[in-house]
Amino acid sequence: MFESDLKKYNCNGMFNYQSSESLSAKCNAPTDQSGIYLIYKIVKGQEILIYIGSSGQKRKDGTLKVRGGGMKDRLVNGYHPNRFGQVKRIPRRRAFAVEMLF
Repeated sequence: MFESDLKKYNCNGMFNYQSSESLSAKCNAPTDQSGIYLIYKIVKGQEILIYIGSSGQKRKDGTLKVRGGGMKDRLVNGYHPNRFGQVKRIPRRRAFAVEMLF
């Protein structure tokens, strides 16, 4: 599906995840690197982009600072924007499962 797009980057990957599965168990994102991630859901064979995120910060010298736990921690334990009518922020490990159902 996205393999041809991913080949142009030195470090890349993807994983498939269903709302009934554990995001932390399925996520194969690196724990020691920063980068950008795109989250898609597939509805009737159509890819629908539901989230674009990033992990890490660019330092003044141009290098990337890796947050503790890298991209995996950001994906699994980070917080999602409140789009579900809740007062509090919602952890991504729950938000993505809910978002996939809509």
